[in-house]
Amino acid sequence: MGIIVFAFGMGGPLANFAGLLQMTMHSLTKSAIFFAVGHISQVKGTQKISEIHGLTETHPVLGWGLVLGVVAIAGMPPLGIFMSEFLVVSSTFSRAPLLAIPLVLGLMVGFGALLLRLSAFAFGEPVGSRAPVQASYVPMFAHLALVFVAGIYLPPALVAWFQHVASILG
Repeated sequence: MGIIVFAFGMGGPLANFAGLLQMTMHSLTKSAIFFAVGHISQVKGTQKISEIHGLTETHPVLGWGLVLGVVAIAGMPPLGIFMSEFLVVSSTFSRAPLLAIPLVLGLMVGFGALLLRLSAFAFGEPVGSRAPVQASYVPMFAHLALVFVAGIYLPPALVAWFQHVASILG
């Protein structure tokens, strides 16, 4: 969310476009993560992260879906959030180069924090229930698929719409 505020604060066509893209990609990615976390709390019987470990072993599809969601929200290429963050950083370098330094450092710290929390959660020694997941994975993977595709290709109509809205924003 801070990246979105930063992008709109920078202003200009590229930063506003990046802010709109970040809003869209962040929403899709975060909802996929929420689907995963909801399934995890149901199957493990707890919402305490400290009590959940080894998801990729106990529930591989769910665990790897969560890993993909965290990798996406962290802004790794070729996913859509990477594209929006790249555009924000590019716009910042062109408009206010000194602001790019704390922006990039903040992105790196956020990435490290996400990986630190994810490591035991997804790859640690398995703990807790191994009951099968009763819910559908379709919404989670549909959202992640859209984020993946958007990192590689944005339909021209969507690009034109984002450009139009970005120009209105100034």
